[in-house]
Amino acid sequence: MKNSVTCTNCNTENPFYNSVCSNCRIYLRDRVYNLDLWSTISSIIESPSKAFKTIILSEHKNFIFFILLFIGFKYLINARFVSMLSIGEFQSTIGLQYSYLIVLGVTLIYFILFSFLYSLSGKAYNIYLRFKDTLALIIYSQIPYLFGLIILFFLELVIFGDYLFSKNPTPFTIKSTLSYLFLTLEIAIVLWSFFLIFKAFLTQSNNLIFSILSSTTFVVLFWSLIYICSLFVFTI
Repeated sequence: MKNSVTCTNCNTENPFYNSVCSNCRIYLRDRVYNLDLWSTISSIIESPSKAFKTIILSEHKNFIFFILLFIGFKYLINARFVSMLSIGEFQSTIGLQYSYLIVLGVTLIYFILFSFLYSLSGKAYNIYLRFKDTLALIIYSQIPYLFGLIILFFLELVIFGDYLFSKNPTPFTIKSTLSYLFLTLEIAIVLWSFFLIFKAFLTQSNNLIFSILSSTTFVVLFWSLIYICSLFVFTI
């Protein structure tokens, strides 16, 4: 087992997330009951590996659905930006709230399915993974999108107004320098999230190749999903 801890009492190999030895029942580590939202977010920024280890060891994966509710808005915004490249101007006939629920629901299903399949695939590498740990890690690794929603999108709305989602003229025509600056920051958020999901999987599995393959697959499938959502939500 690659991600294991050996009991000092009976030398039994245990998954590293165990708090009690599966053989002699002695405590392997201090128990972590709950997650504190702000300290966890701060730790993700300062020391991702430490933060993700705490998330894995925590018995209750607090705030994951709370976080998902907010970053779901950012996913919807991203889908709209993607749709500008594929279908152009806004064409949706459904309300914003329904568009949000569609994107949020599809994303949640994807996160759950990926967490389940990822946990199963770990067995092929002799890695023990728990579904609830993986789901929590995936959602907490999306924290950059939360910053993108609260800070970047707010500034983009203030600066570009109604032209933010326009192709005639585009924001790049109105304020070229600022547009490219925001585009760079948006790309940085995507790359930051990619880095975090890689660090999360590496902390969980302790296997570099498995983590690279898993994180790359996750990001590619996720953005494919965003693209599909952009075609569906903004054409019905």
